[in-house]
Amino acid sequence: MKKVIMLAVVMLAALAIGIVFIQCGSSDDTKCPDKCGADLECCAACPCATGTCNTDGVCEVSDCCPNAAQGKIEIDIAGKVMDASTQQGVALAVAAISPTEALTTNTPTLLAKAVSGADGMFALDCFDVTNVALGAVILADDNPMDGALGTYFPTGTGVAGWNTNAEKVCVSGAAALAVPNTVVDGLDMLPDIDSAADGFVMGMVVSSAGAPVEGAVIKKTEDNGATWVDLDKVYYPNATFTDMSGTATSTAGVYVLPASNFTAITTIHAEKTGMTFDDAMVAATGGFCFFAMIPEAE
Repeated sequence: MKKVIMLAVVMLAALAIGIVFIQCGSSDDTKCPDKCGADLECCAACPCATGTCNTDGVCEVSDCCPNAAQGKIEIDIAGKVMDASTQQGVALAVAAISPTEALTTNTPTLLAKAVSGADGMFALDCFDVTNVALGAVILADDNPMDGALGTYFPTGTGVAGWNTNAEKVCVSGAAALAVPNTVVDGLDMLPDIDSAADGFVMGMVVSSAGAPVEGAVIKKTEDNGATWVDLDKVYYPNATFTDMSGTATSTAGVYVLPASNFTAITTIHAEKTGMTFDDAMVAATGGFCFFAMIPEAE
């Protein structure tokens, strides 16, 4: 399942979080579900024991988390966390966080926690996303989580996106990345990156099959996609992160954006002749790396 989080500001205003209940009928019967009206199982005065009441007055139970409490929406996420420099699975602490917190703070609320196996595989069992807007981000760090200390730098990767409650579904095959501090130390030697004070954005351009794309360049928009312009600075590391002088993505498909590119949440995408790509919303905050996958549009 591949979805890139589309974090447009207009979504924040438009997204309606909560369970929609139908109006109760006029029946005088005081027993559920009759009080909701003829042929209706549920309404505000007669909620479902589990699951949620849809607009037709029928209780719906999610296939992935059927034991969610009444009025709550839960999902689970399973996938693999990988070293961003090698794409090999690693054993780390992982947690689900909201996209808005991933883009604005280095101390986000952890919605669910787990530890990946030696192969990087992890599973976050059913957790509440009733009031979580826009999607889910997987935070990966050392176990126990230690911020910028240790072997890995705190890294958040978007793994699901939604605009409506109906799109809040369980996720399998999620890919989360973690940036090793050896790479961060090298980035901090660049004149416009200060990971502790400002953070940075890293990402990967991938084909529709999930393979890294070589020869792509990253652009930004300041007018909702009407035009795309160059960022102030983009680094394109080679596959071993020993050379940052590239002018487009290498065989690794990786790009790095200093925080100086952003004064707020910014929309970016990749460009390469013969290919089109989805957009992503990014921002930077001190002591944190936001990792944005940019897949080929399907």
